Amino acid sequence: MADIDAKAQALSAARNRILQLQEQMTDKVLQMAAEVEKLMDVVPMSEAKAFLKARCNFPATELSTYVGFAKTLKGSEDVLREARVSFPVVKALVGANTDARKEIIERMEIGAQIDTKDVASIRRRLAAAKLTAAEALTAENKRIVAAAARKQATKAISEYEAKMSAFSDELRLHFRKGQEDRIVVQAGLRHRAGRLLEEFESLFGGEYPPLTTLRRMSPQYRIAHAHKVLGDLVSGRLSEIGPVQTSALQAFQGRARISFDPGPPKPLADLASLSFRPRVLELCAGAGGLALGLERAGFEHVALVEFNKHAAATLRKNRPDWNVVEEDVRKVDFTRYRDRVDLLAGGLPCTPFTTVGEKKGKRDENDLLMEGVRAVREVKPKAFVFENVEGLLHARHADYVATLLRKMSKAGYQTEIHRINTRDYGVAQDRSRIMIVGFRKDSAGIFRMPPRFPEMAKNMGDVLADLMGVNGWGGVGDWVRTMRERPEFDRSGQQIGIGALSDTIRGYQGSAQEGEARRALKNGVSYAPPAKAAPTNEEASREGFVPGLTNRMRARLQDFPDDWEFVGGHGSVADQIGNAVAPGVAKAVGLAMYSALMGVEWDWGAMMGTRSSRALVSPPALDLSFGEKSNFVVEGV
Repeated sequence: MADIDAKAQALSAARNRILQLQEQMTDKVLQMAAEVEKLMDVVPMSEAKAFLKARCNFPATELSTYVGFAKTLKGSEDVLREARVSFPVVKALVGANTDARKEIIERMEIGAQIDTKDVASIRRRLAAAKLTAAEALTAENKRIVAAAARKQATKAISEYEAKMSAFSDELRLHFRKGQEDRIVVQAGLRHRAGRLLEEFESLFGGEYPPLTTLRRMSPQYRIAHAHKVLGDLVSGRLSEIGPVQTSALQAFQGRARISFDPGPPKPLADLASLSFRPRVLELCAGAGGLALGLERAGFEHVALVEFNKHAAATLRKNRPDWNVVEEDVRKVDFTRYRDRVDLLAGGLPCTPFTTVGEKKGKRDENDLLMEGVRAVREVKPKAFVFENVEGLLHARHADYVATLLRKMSKAGYQTEIHRINTRDYGVAQDRSRIMIVGFRKDSAGIFRMPPRFPEMAKNMGDVLADLMGVNGWGGVGDWVRTMRERPEFDRSGQQIGIGALSDTIRGYQGSAQEGEARRALKNGVSYAPPAKAAPTNEEASREGFVPGLTNRMRARLQDFPDDWEFVGGHGSVADQIGNAVAPGVAKAVGLAMYSALMGVEWDWGAMMGTRSSRALVSPPALDLSFGEKSNFVVEGV
C-alpha cells in the first residue's frame, strides 16, 4: 500500500510540475509575441524583422510566427494560456486560415487538447468542405478510381507472383531430379522468360539501379536481381542457368508487394444509390422532435429508445409504424444493432449541464452522455449526432468534454462540436444548443453544418396569433403588433432582427423562477406555469396581466406540427415539449448528415422550403396498420 501511495504521489507531483512548466512556456511565447508587437508599433515591420534577426538572434522560422501573431491570434491569449499551447501549435495556428483558426480556438475553449496534427487535419477538412458540388464529385471519383486501380494492381501482382512461382519451381525440379548443375536455356524457356519480363515491367517498370548499389537481400535487391535474370535470359546474355539465378527468381516470390504495392486501399465510405434511405437508431427519443426532423431529412428509423412511458406513448400515437423500445438506455444491449445502423442520434438528457438547476455535470445521475459513448462503441455506426445544451461548453466541464472527445477518438471516430440556434431555421425561439457530431475515421465524409436561413425568420406574435385569440381575447391584435415590431438582440447586445423571439422553452415549471416574472413583462408572455387555456377578456382585465403559453403554443414554438398529439397529463406534456429538439433544426442537421453519409449535395433553399424546386420524395409506407391504443389521456389545444 505504501508503494502504491508513493507511486501516486510521484505521478501527482510530476504532473503538477509539468503543467506548471507548460504554463510558463506558453506565457513566454505570449510575452514574446507582445514584445514583437510593441516593436512593430514603433518601427516599420521590415526594420523590426532586421533588428530582431541581427541584434536578438531571432531564427527566421520563429520570427514569422511572432510577427503574424498580432494579426491572427490577438484577443485569444486567455484561451491559449488556458490550453497551455506550445510554440509549434501557435505557429500552426498563425499559418492556418481564418475558418480553421476559429474552429480550433472554439475547440480549445471547450477543453479539447490540440496538437499540430489536429490543426493540419482541420485545415484539410475545411479546405475540402469548400469544394463545389462538381469539384467534390470529381474528387470523390478520383478516390474511387484510385481505389479500383489499387485493387486491380493487387490482383495483378498476386497473379504474377503465382506465374513466377511456377516458373522457378519448374527450374528447381530439374535440380531435384539430379540433372546437371546447369540447365541450357532453350527457345521455349527463353520465350516464357520474355512473357514474364513484359508483365514484370508493365507492373513494376523497367529501370533499376545496379545491384552493387543496393543492400544485399533487401526487398529492392531481390526485385532488381529477378529483373536482371529475366532480362539476361531473354537477351541471350545468359545461355545457361544455375542455382544462383534460380534462387534470384525464387526470392522474388511474395516480395513484390513489399517493394512496389502501395498496400490495400483504405476503406471508403459506402456509396449507395439515392433511393436508399439511411438507417438511424435514436436514443432518448422523447416526444419525437429529433425523430420527426430526421424523418423529414430522409432517414429511416431502425428503433427509438425512450424510457418515459408518456413520451413513448406519444411516439406510438403519432407514428404507429415506428419501432419504439420503451427501456432505460443504460440497460440496452446495443450490439443487437451492430451493422444495421448508419447514424446513431439522440437528445441525451442535458440537465447535468444546463445553466439552470444544480449544475452537477458529470456527477449527475441523469448524465447519459457516456452511455452515448457506449452505444457508439457497440453499434459502430458510420456517424453519430448528439444534441446537448451550451452549458456543456462551460469551463467547469472542460475536463469532461476532453474525456468525451478522447473516448470517441479511441472508439475510432473523429468528433466535432457545433453550435446551432432555432432562430436560424424559421423557429420563433431563441434556443441555442450544441451538436456533438462524429464520423467513423475509416468512412468519414465531408461534413458541413447546415447553412443558416435568416429569410425563414418568424416572430412569436405571428406564430401564435390564432392560438392566442381562440378564446376571444380582444387585445390579441395589439399584442401581435408589439411582438412583430420588437427588436431582438443577441447576447453581446448586437441587434439580430425585428420581431420578438420566445425565450428557450423548458420543461414543466410550477412557478416562475427568479427573474422570469420580470422578463415576462418585457417579453410580453409568461412561461411558467404553463397556461391551461388561451387568455380571455376577463383575465386580461386584471392588473399585471401577461398572456401565458399553453402547451399547444409551446409545442408550436418548438416547431411541432399542430397535428402532433402529446400523451400524458399537463406537466408531463410540458416536459416532453421543453425537452424536445425542434424538428426544423433536426431536419437541417439531418440533411447535413445525409449529405456527408451519402455523398450528395442539396439545393438547400429548396430542401428547407425557402424557394420552390422539383424534388424526389419517398412514396408512403404500404403498412398503414395501427398499433395498440394507449390508455393515457391525449391533451389537445
